[in-house]
Amino acid sequence: MNRKLRGVSVMTAAALTLAALSSTASASVKEYDKNPPFSMTLLKPTEMKIGGKKVKAYNPKNEINAFVNYELGMHCVGFEMSYCCVIPPYNSIQSQAVKSGTDGALPKLLTPDDKVKLYYYTKDNSYSEGNKMKYWSVAKDVDGNGRMDDPGDNVANYVWKHLFIYKDLEGTIPAGATAKDRLFVGKDIKVPIDSGPTGKHIAGGYLEYSGKDGSNVVFTNTLVPPVQNIPLVLTASHLWDALGLPLTAFNDSTRRGTIRSVTEKDFQPFQKSAVQVHDQNGRPIMDENGQIVEYFGTNPVDIPNCYACHSRQGKAAQMARDEGLTQSDKEYAYWKTYPDESEYMARLSEASINILSLHDAHHGTTFLKHYNDKASSNRLGQTGEVNCADCHGDNVSGNLEEPRPGATGYKTVKAKTLTEAIHSFHLSMVPMPDAAGRSQACQSCHPTHFQNPSMNDDTNPYRVADRYGEGRFSEGDVRTSGGGCYVRRDAHSNPDAKPPFFLNEYGKFQLNEVAHKDENGERVSKMRGLYCTNCHTKVAQKMQALDDLKTVQTLEGKSIRNKSLKDIVNAVTGGDMKKFVAIADPKTTGGNEVLKYYSEHESAVLVKNVAKDGLDLKPWNHPTGGAVPYAAASGGNDWWLAAAEPHCADCHIAPFVESEGGQYFPIDQNNKLSLFRYSKAHGDLACQTCHESTHGLYTTRYDGPNRTVDITTHEQALQYSPDGEYAGPVTCSACHTVNKKGVPVQLEGTAYADDYWASVTLAHFMRSGDQKLSVKELVEKYPYDKSTQIVKDGWN
Repeated sequence: MNRKLRGVSVMTAAALTLAALSSTASASVKEYDKNPPFSMTLLKPTEMKIGGKKVKAYNPKNEINAFVNYELGMHCVGFEMSYCCVIPPYNSIQSQAVKSGTDGALPKLLTPDDKVKLYYYTKDNSYSEGNKMKYWSVAKDVDGNGRMDDPGDNVANYVWKHLFIYKDLEGTIPAGATAKDRLFVGKDIKVPIDSGPTGKHIAGGYLEYSGKDGSNVVFTNTLVPPVQNIPLVLTASHLWDALGLPLTAFNDSTRRGTIRSVTEKDFQPFQKSAVQVHDQNGRPIMDENGQIVEYFGTNPVDIPNCYACHSRQGKAAQMARDEGLTQSDKEYAYWKTYPDESEYMARLSEASINILSLHDAHHGTTFLKHYNDKASSNRLGQTGEVNCADCHGDNVSGNLEEPRPGATGYKTVKAKTLTEAIHSFHLSMVPMPDAAGRSQACQSCHPTHFQNPSMNDDTNPYRVADRYGEGRFSEGDVRTSGGGCYVRRDAHSNPDAKPPFFLNEYGKFQLNEVAHKDENGERVSKMRGLYCTNCHTKVAQKMQALDDLKTVQTLEGKSIRNKSLKDIVNAVTGGDMKKFVAIADPKTTGGNEVLKYYSEHESAVLVKNVAKDGLDLKPWNHPTGGAVPYAAASGGNDWWLAAAEPHCADCHIAPFVESEGGQYFPIDQNNKLSLFRYSKAHGDLACQTCHESTHGLYTTRYDGPNRTVDITTHEQALQYSPDGEYAGPVTCSACHTVNKKGVPVQLEGTAYADDYWASVTLAHFMRSGDQKLSVKELVEKYPYDKSTQIVKDGWN
């Protein structure tokens, strides 16, 4: 069968299957195994008297746990900023520390009030600038005086100068303060070498505690002149954090020579960031074995794969030559004159010039106006480095204005949102479908390096694209490739993941019609998993738009997430099953719904304006007033904010959903779900504390230390494992005394005590404050029968 006919048959089969699924509700399981998916061989046996009877129990293996993560699943960033910067370096180390509850005592989330401090560092990665990164050494006119040799005139200061504070990082605005009192990051507050924008150094130091309201609050301005001083809470509540470190994917011990000698074999994208627990005087706290209490977490960082298409025989490089653009060839030739210049670094420089030359030719910019192909430094001359966010709004870096005020070196214009500009152009030019029509471009462009250095070349059969950007799975399934921030890594793409998945009806559709089908639409017993485009969809955005919630963990209020598949299809596409399938599992073939996800994006409602003249802003769900979309206020539209991002609640049954938004407005909103990385559950534990970071969620794929793309996250999970083998989400036994079912002993005497999965459901029902309830009050608020029914309904 040819690909075109096969695509039609797959679509028809999917539509028929969807029609069948929509006609009858998915049956829930009648019974399930109430035992935990692990043993307790590493826990400490104990015996307790509870309610007048002796209970065999197990104490946690660790007296104190420090859970470590980075708030995103992968930071996609360059390390050679001489030419341009898409996204600045920015990797945080976040942690929560818990004193375990032994012999039935409750665990304690540790804060500075407990006379402790958390010390951070990244193993074998204590510096960046030099032979790992060019950032502070790249000149750029920060203060706008036409020179690039003043103190602080560098890219590291330049990229952040739209952010400001008035007094501190707590968001304080002193009485009577005006715009003249603003202290701008990079201008008034210089960014020290090897440090993040808040001054935290990559080599190590103490984490800051964010408290109940969050911290690291900076301000930015909007596209609406009267609406200024927008607070951005960069660190969520109840976290310890070192914000925005300029981490690279290179280890100290293996990085030799100058930066010119970097090869793809040098990349170690899944870095280990460690946290030690110290007392208030800075002395390390020791465990019962005399070892420092220390844990590590995955800190992922890698570089976009632009060089593949934009240099040598890549498609973009060839296109430039066809148009008579030769600057990139000159760039490659220049760097090849250095004896220590690697092929990779020569091509990386070539690619940068190729991108800028094509941008000049197609968009009327003049980035290469002063390009000098013989200069030993500052090869763009007085133009300086090109910062993409100067014209393209970007919420990731907090740049809401478009163009960015104070840009230097070139004329700025109002341009498309950064993510729309990049994704729309590339998906229209190089859609790169696999045999099913899913775009290989996601996996090809985003970071693609493996933890095993020997796998970072074309001899690796799992590498999705070759060295010139040609997709290698055009006749296969891109989900069987590997490398990078997602595919063959995360729980959602792990074929060895096992139920329960706690799915709603849409989640069951994704499991049955996507994860369990191959590139030909045929059902397979071993899961292929989900792809990037199955979460980043119009369906997800529509679900968020339709939410008006009163209680998030039960989805009480208005929502389609807890409805039948037929109801969801009716709400999203007016009952058009074929259209629903096309946007739930978008392809680059046919109508190219992957491209349309960006090019046809509808901005969410930010607020309502009830004033006839001027501004009188009310919440988005105010009954009157004109809708003001995110696009009216932010050059970044609503991308990377809660309104436009995927949510756990898209596929997972309540209460396995995020927190309610509003605490971090405008990043999230009242009566809607917040982002996963800002969400908390029982005992104010962050979702990422137990599940790890987005795109790297436990259980990560593991097929041996020599083949796995990400060994670090697997090893991280084992630090908290009750048996040394289970590597799923952190269990109750990590912090609680548990019974033989792995259930906290506090629940003895209730129906929950003999049901591990129902107790997991209860833990997800519990939100901030619920830990203060008595057990009797808790089980009355969240009855066992309700929890066990949820397990049955959401098992597969």
